[in-house]
Amino acid sequence: MKRFFWFFWGVCFLVLSNVHAEEQSGCRERALFDYGISRYGAGLWDLAASGLDRFLFFCPEDEKRDAAAIFIARCLSQQGHHGESADLLRRVHREGGAEASLAGLLLASLYAETGEAGQAVLWAENVVRTTADSGERITGLWIAGGQYLKAGDPHGAAARWDLLPEEERRQAENLWVAWQDKPEDGKKNPVLAGILGVVPGGGYFYTGRKQAGTMAFGLTIGMGAAAWEAFDQDLPVLGTFLALVTLGFYGGSMKGGMEEARMMNRNMDAAHEEAVLAGNRKEEVFSLGGGSIRISLPF
Repeated sequence: MKRFFWFFWGVCFLVLSNVHAEEQSGCRERALFDYGISRYGAGLWDLAASGLDRFLFFCPEDEKRDAAAIFIARCLSQQGHHGESADLLRRVHREGGAEASLAGLLLASLYAETGEAGQAVLWAENVVRTTADSGERITGLWIAGGQYLKAGDPHGAAARWDLLPEEERRQAENLWVAWQDKPEDGKKNPVLAGILGVVPGGGYFYTGRKQAGTMAFGLTIGMGAAAWEAFDQDLPVLGTFLALVTLGFYGGSMKGGMEEARMMNRNMDAAHEEAVLAGNRKEEVFSLGGGSIRISLPF
């Protein structure tokens, strides 16, 4: 009986010692997590990622491990390591924990940022279908619709944004209308630029590139005159070579004027889109592990 008594108290002592050690270890690990979050909030990406990575090393099974992984992924993204960030977010999503939907949403935002519209829509719509969080669903709809609008498919954007709550839908409609209302004043007709290019440099003059037009006119006329002179001096080989060069300058002048007109129009559209976005930019904020994650909308 006495031996059983001492055995019982020995087991209790060992259990309590282990619990106490785990509590002390947990405090230390939570401090590493808090350190990483504080550095993340200050924009110190290297320090934040380092602290959170150490937290994961010491406590790989902690309930905050997914939150730590997501913050590390955001740090990597801020530093331009988009591939590593995407891999980490996919891992969190694949494990199916409490933060899986947020990881999918951040993947959609990351792909939208890097211009991978197809992946952005895929992940955003996956979140819309699977999440029970209204904020995540709304953000997913914004991202998906934004990608369709940016790709020139306003009907695809409208189909996603029609599922938004009323207030959000009104904001989306205002953005949709403003995006479509692209200015036409000042745009150049590429076909007309090509027709005017029949006169060397004419397309450049039409688009306002007077210096380029003058150079195109001078080079084409000069090379043509040199080719004429070579034939007149009974130098057919040189004359043929110079004539071909002249034709190259002539064709390049016509095509260059048309491309210049298209580029001017694209730049005007891009400036309009940027102005619309500047007036409609918003951020969605998600609380995570004592910190917060911001996602820029709509793109």
